Amino acid sequence: MTGLTRRQVLLVVAPLGLASLAVTRGVRAADACVQPESESLRTSLNYTSAGADAAATCAHCAFFTMDAAGGACGGCTILGGPVDATGHCDSFSPPG
Repeated sequence: MTGLTRRQVLLVVAPLGLASLAVTRGVRAADACVQPESESLRTSLNYTSAGADAAATCAHCAFFTMDAAGGACGGCTILGGPVDATGHCDSFSPPG
């Protein structure tokens, strides 16, 4: 044993856990096209904010509506919230 008490270990480990939470929240806040309520649906449909194929991005999907403010986000009737126009998910469907 190294001779560390349980209290000493907690004093080292607890701040690391809090720091990782702060970083995670910062990343989510930076992505303005995400609603926390729909993260599980986004995960199950493999949503990414930057699609690999430009022809199959959210902006070219039948379920997408562009944001009236003209920002990078638009709406998705499948995901039920804002999505990045350059994003992609498994429910992509070309219009028409």
